[in-house]
Amino acid sequence: MSDSPANPAAPAAAHPVGVILVGCGAVARLFYQPALRELARHGILRPIAVVDPEPAARERLARALGAAPCADLAAALGLGAELAILASPPRFHREQAEAAFAAGLDVLCEKPLAATGADAEAMVVAARSSGRLLAAGHYKRFMPAHRALRHLIAHETFGPLHSLEIAEGGKFAWPAATDSFFRREQTPGGVLLDIGVHVLDLLLWWLGEPLEYTYADDARDGLEANCRLTAAFPRCPRVSVRLSRDAATPDVYVFRFAHATIHSRVNASNRLELTLDGLPMTFAAELREPLPGHAAPPTAALETNPQAFLAQLADVCTAVATGREPFVSGASAARAVRWIEACYAQRVVLPEPWQTAGDARVSSATP
Repeated sequence: MSDSPANPAAPAAAHPVGVILVGCGAVARLFYQPALRELARHGILRPIAVVDPEPAARERLARALGAAPCADLAAALGLGAELAILASPPRFHREQAEAAFAAGLDVLCEKPLAATGADAEAMVVAARSSGRLLAAGHYKRFMPAHRALRHLIAHETFGPLHSLEIAEGGKFAWPAATDSFFRREQTPGGVLLDIGVHVLDLLLWWLGEPLEYTYADDARDGLEANCRLTAAFPRCPRVSVRLSRDAATPDVYVFRFAHATIHSRVNASNRLELTLDGLPMTFAAELREPLPGHAAPPTAALETNPQAFLAQLADVCTAVATGREPFVSGASAARAVRWIEACYAQRVVLPEPWQTAGDARVSSATP
């Protein structure tokens, strides 16, 4: 796969891609609603239906998008859409994706792709056997900073990558519609499955499969609010990840190359901070379109965080219209789900200040 997604221009089709949005929670309200409206304004897609069992939620979002409100997916599948966007809880993703494929629709599935590795693999197989597309909502691969880092790692522009330190998270403030984020019977994981799935997806995209790793969290008999992951990769011998739902973190990824250090701030889509060895200062730079080889005015800035999300949706619409693979396929996204599941299977208890030495044993909690 290339470092950059295809140009997210309007799809080469005679009509906008018809879209069903499944789920009216926070991600639908805060991310998909403005993105769908913007791409509809440009004729790239057309919202056809909004699906949610909660009447007020679906009616409100349907009005905002000019779409039909539907209580269940079956009612929406016969309305002539071509793409189903699954923004529902992960435990429903497999069933809903398989229903959409059977009805002849392509699918964009929000992260995580599925609740389990088996469900993720079943979705990939169902897409392949039905001849439909399965895309995954890992929009952070579209961020210019993350694409630049992939290039720098692969080409060793500043020498080999010696270490990568990731610290992300803070007090949980997502405006969730329900408490399913915190109930084991509703979701199989905590912070690692939530914000961590983006982190692990990026690590796999940047570095390939890990050679070895260790994992610890504070799940006990519930869902983890804090976790620690260490790993070694062929392209980076030392990777450490710290994620939290209840404690402030620096929200930064620190890449230590042989001849430079780069700081990438969480959600700073088009900005990197570069310190070259021996230089007593740091470049804090906005990423822009390349300059020509001669004197010229400044070029345009690359995508912000919301624009990166918009770019993914446009890329998927182009894939649906032309039949090409989306930039983030379901098959590639399934790797992060399988790695998370493997982490949970070998978890150990995260050391805590009040813990006695005898408590540091393998947790009995299972996802």
